Amino acid sequence: MNKARLLIPCVIIAVTFLISCNNTDKPQPAGTSPFDMAAARKEVDAANKQLSTSLANGDSATAADVYAADAEFMGPNAPAVKDRKNIAAQFGGMIHSGATKLDVVTVDLWGGEELLGEEGTYTLATKDGHQLDKGKYIVLWKKEAGKWKVFRDCLNSDLPK
Repeated sequence: MNKARLLIPCVIIAVTFLISCNNTDKPQPAGTSPFDMAAARKEVDAANKQLSTSLANGDSATAADVYAADAEFMGPNAPAVKDRKNIAAQFGGMIHSGATKLDVVTVDLWGGEELLGEEGTYTLATKDGHQLDKGKYIVLWKKEAGKWKVFRDCLNSDLPK
């Protein structure tokens, strides 16, 4: 019984020590700063706006500029499209078919300084507002030349085929 009385305080001290070692308020290494999710969100929102505006203006090259050089676009009912040049061509086809109004709503954004995940919904329509598609998406973002760029874009429709 004496040993049990001694063991309980030892366990409490050990747990307290372990918790204190896992302090999340540790100073950052010199030359680094904590990840700023709010700034990343502003950049993602601006890129999404650029994509929508570019499609509305019929500019597939500027629309594709939000994508990384090694990006993949995985739309519904079609094979994946790889690299920015081919993604621009994909957007050109969409524009030519009349799909120029894209509304994107970010539902959630998570991640860190190396990779972001974005979950959202979209609506695609013609210039006059005729809805062509609506659905949901997951986008992975990565830094390229200091800017957040779409690395993987996977979407699927809520409408029957």
